[in-house]
Amino acid sequence: MILAYSKLSFSQVFKLYTALQQYFQNGEKKTVEDADMELTNREEGERKMEKEELDVSIREEEVSCSGPLSQKQAEFFLSQQASLLKNDETKALTPASLQKELNNLLKFNPDFAEAHYLSYLNNLRVQDVFSSTHSLLHYFDRLILTGAESKSNGEEGYGRSLRYAALNLAALHCRFGHYQQAELALQEAIRIAQESNDHVCLQHCLSWLYVLGQKRSDSYVLLEHSVKKAVHFGLPYLASLGIQSLVQQRAFAGKTANKLMDALKDSDLLHWKHSLSELIDISIAQKTAIWRLYGRSTMALQQAQMLLSMNSLESVNAGVQQNNTESFAVALCHLAELHAEQGCFAAASEVLKHLKERFPPNSQHAQLWMLCDQKIQFDRAMNDGKYHLADSLVTGITALNSIEGVYRKAIVLQAQNQMSEAHKLLQKLLIHCQKIRNTEMVISVLLSVAELYWRSSSPTIALPVLLQALALSKEYRLQYLASETVLNLAFAQLILGIPEQALSLLHMAIEPILADGAVLDKGRAMFLVAKCQVASAASYDPLKKAEALEAAIENLNEAKNYFAKVDCKEQIRDVVYFQARLYHTLGKTQERNRCAMLFRQLHQELPSHGVPLINHL
Repeated sequence: MILAYSKLSFSQVFKLYTALQQYFQNGEKKTVEDADMELTNREEGERKMEKEELDVSIREEEVSCSGPLSQKQAEFFLSQQASLLKNDETKALTPASLQKELNNLLKFNPDFAEAHYLSYLNNLRVQDVFSSTHSLLHYFDRLILTGAESKSNGEEGYGRSLRYAALNLAALHCRFGHYQQAELALQEAIRIAQESNDHVCLQHCLSWLYVLGQKRSDSYVLLEHSVKKAVHFGLPYLASLGIQSLVQQRAFAGKTANKLMDALKDSDLLHWKHSLSELIDISIAQKTAIWRLYGRSTMALQQAQMLLSMNSLESVNAGVQQNNTESFAVALCHLAELHAEQGCFAAASEVLKHLKERFPPNSQHAQLWMLCDQKIQFDRAMNDGKYHLADSLVTGITALNSIEGVYRKAIVLQAQNQMSEAHKLLQKLLIHCQKIRNTEMVISVLLSVAELYWRSSSPTIALPVLLQALALSKEYRLQYLASETVLNLAFAQLILGIPEQALSLLHMAIEPILADGAVLDKGRAMFLVAKCQVASAASYDPLKKAEALEAAIENLNEAKNYFAKVDCKEQIRDVVYFQARLYHTLGKTQERNRCAMLFRQLHQELPSHGVPLINHL
């Protein structure tokens, strides 16, 4: 009791004194007739004191152990909740419940700095800008007032709180996209840190300077300098984050994968040496994303599974915490998308179901799986020809990622034959993506523009657009997009009447697509090969022509199997139509009738939206 009493602040001692005074005054006023009555009155007096003076109800005290009567209990509660918010948000109290407990703590002790900081973290969960800023400022105010940061020299602790307050404020503004305010706060932090000669704080400031200016072409110079300085001052966490950012930047700049993996290997050595488990997870998630960027889905799948194998997905004991961090959310989203691309929609929905359980909608990383889920649903609706359903999903995608939303809106308009509207939207998006240097989206937009041209019977205009897309994808080493561009070029050549050249181009591009491509793209590639074979066979002698048509039918069967995996009924309709024509040419009446019947069923189910099927041959 003496130890607890000596740790109380002035305001707490005053409240204790007032409570005791009132307790004795109540006791003096009341006359007690017998022992039972005295006991009852004491209990009532104690309950009144607790309710009025300490603002803690019995029910709330039973719900959690964060009652303000014990400083140690409060500190344990705060550290436990902070740890859960970082590693496993699902096990932490809900934002409303946690805020209620924190408010109770702060009523009892308004100078409890750590409670204000946990309130700041809690408000970040629900994206509350005002409350999170308010709590952060209160935290640093209390830190300075209580002297918790002071060392032998009080001035030093005061200055340290000020510069880290400015730095945290910059990080907060940056998180909410208020870059101008973030820059002002960062300048303040740098000024105070330079005055105090605090190199560690300056290194953190340098890292945030890069984050704010990463769209500039010379930002890598800042980053390289930051990594060198972090190593010099013995800050492995900052050095590793700097290397990760450098790798990410160079991946977008089109550097070779082997150099990037070597750099990540060096950072992994730092992680294992200093036991930075959180950064090991981030590094593996980054490798997954890089392999997907370069179009190597098998390698991406391997990396994602490696990360998940480090942390079992089964339910764990109460004493063991699951590592529910952003890197795990990213890896699981990649897994869901990779399974959906291969037509394994049941597996993808299982992964998404697990994501929803592991990262509930109110958690800070829920937006990752929400976007992933919407994109998968959109692709399925487009494959199924349900454009009205796809259009309704665009709003949700736009809310989570505006660029992705605009691109998908253009795809829906194009599918609905609203060519002029789609073209306007794609042109605006292209200019915006070129400005922000989003090369991957620039190439995707160029491919959509080219498709729009050849669907409007202008394949010659599509060629320069496709060549531009091919040059970009080669420059930035985006192998998968390069293969897709070559497929489009081959299709343009087929329309222009040079199927032999189209076939030779296809032989270049088809291997990466069959190895790492999505099932839909594999089907499109095989369908295109069959079209080129048929077009090339026009000048052959009858025997050789029959052989070429048989080979084309085999390729069409393969394409049909691929399309069936992703329920792409429109493409299956086109394939069976083409097969029926080939069987008719070869004189195979029974097979022709079977394909014709399938075509009729699908054509009645899916109207052609005014595009003559002959255009797709």
